[in-house]
Amino acid sequence: MDSRTTEANCVNIMGSCRSADLRRFAESGPVEKLSLTKMPLLTERIARGFRSFQSVDQLWLWCDITRTAMRHAVSIPGLRVFDVLDIVKPGRLEGFSAASTLEEFRANCSLSADDIMEVCRCPSLRELGAQGAELSAQIISALLQLSRLASLDVEASCFDDAMAAQLSASTSITSLSIGATAISRVGLAHLCKMKQLRQLDLWATSIAESDLVLLAELPELEYVSVGGYEHLPSMQAATLLPHLYAIPSLKQLWLDGVDLTPSQRNELAARYRYLRIT
Repeated sequence: MDSRTTEANCVNIMGSCRSADLRRFAESGPVEKLSLTKMPLLTERIARGFRSFQSVDQLWLWCDITRTAMRHAVSIPGLRVFDVLDIVKPGRLEGFSAASTLEEFRANCSLSADDIMEVCRCPSLRELGAQGAELSAQIISALLQLSRLASLDVEASCFDDAMAAQLSASTSITSLSIGATAISRVGLAHLCKMKQLRQLDLWATSIAESDLVLLAELPELEYVSVGGYEHLPSMQAATLLPHLYAIPSLKQLWLDGVDLTPSQRNELAARYRYLRIT
């Protein structure tokens, strides 16, 4: 085991780890950030050591963890931010209803439908990263019950136009990432009913340049990401840029795979506070 503790009481544990190791680090008092990296599977037996911590603000698990072990991690007192690399068998995800301080949870590419339903039992959740998650109409309904949910990332999931119609009822979500999903102009029209939206990621979708005219209906929209994979047809800047310029509050822009002339690049750089071109 290789570990390091900083002055801000951030603990980083690298390599193999035992429950006793977690208990030893817990003796230092409240922890701002606890990271476990480059270690084998985090099992329930090891995760029991989380019980010893007085409090942890942020937990980063850059390792695989079983669903059974997750119940010990999510029950850490004071846990506000929780990032997980991969959640695996065995067991069932539990304990989110009692995670009263948890505001941000990200577990991309590993959440099943049952997992998402359990996560939706967390009443304090404000940000959910669920790329590649299993979604359904029932899950969208559960997400709508999270009154504090402001940020939702379901990139590379089965999110579609029907789910967009459901989700458009949200009055709390201000940041939405739906890149690499089946969203079309029909679904985008529904999402544009969410007048509170401030960030929208539409990367690698079938949304065309002409469809982006709908974004002018979003008065608070500050960030947009459009474009796609290298093998997809490139968006035409001559058609795209006027629609972007029509978005009243746009300040940040990410264009991926869009052919731009030097003068167009300069114009964009002068217009927007943040510009990323890839």
